[in-house]
Amino acid sequence: MKIFKFNKLIYKIILLISIINIIYIQVYGAELELEHKNYHDKNPFKFKISYTWTSKGQTIKSYDVSEHGQIAIVFSNKTIGVFDNDMNFIYQLSFDTNSTYGALWLGENLLFIDLRSNTAVICDDDGAPKSIYTITAPDNYYNDIVQERSRKQGNYYYYCTNESGNNSMAHYSYYTILKRTLKGREEILYKANILFDGVVAEKLYILSLVVIIIIWFKGIRSFRRKN
Repeated sequence: MKIFKFNKLIYKIILLISIINIIYIQVYGAELELEHKNYHDKNPFKFKISYTWTSKGQTIKSYDVSEHGQIAIVFSNKTIGVFDNDMNFIYQLSFDTNSTYGALWLGENLLFIDLRSNTAVICDDDGAPKSIYTITAPDNYYNDIVQERSRKQGNYYYYCTNESGNNSMAHYSYYTILKRTLKGREEILYKANILFDGVVAEKLYILSLVVIIIIWFKGIRSFRRKN
């Protein structure tokens, strides 16, 4: 009986530690609810760190700013650039995934996010996976949290946009400009080197779909007339 009570007590302690750990991740993980995940592959997304910035000029998929002002920009070529508060390059993290991806700061640790598998990975200073989690909530975390276009850190307001102007409420496939404002003074932190920005690209995509549909309908009409 004593052994049973002792085992029950141990079980409660383990459960309590697990709950505390999940709460900690919720608070500091940009409102994500994370649970530890076991992976047989120690580096499932093939993370590689580089101290040479090869993604300069690439478009922006998302970004985040840490409590101490470090800026992480997620680029369209499957890399994440990390910069200090003055946009001095620190390091670049490359990875391999066929899913939509992003990154957030978990304290001063970089948290990589893979949408398809709902996986979050904390990377250490060498770019190696430190901890791997399953993202369990909220439901629409990618659009509402990872792809949040405006952020505030300290006295600064950050915002990613496109040069041609766009709907401030919409999410685009990529952005070309990251801005920061302080007391009404605007500063461009990063600008992509690209012919078409996210707004123009989406309009061209929609236009191409319309053209394809029109051609398809004309083809059907022509086929019916012949028969």
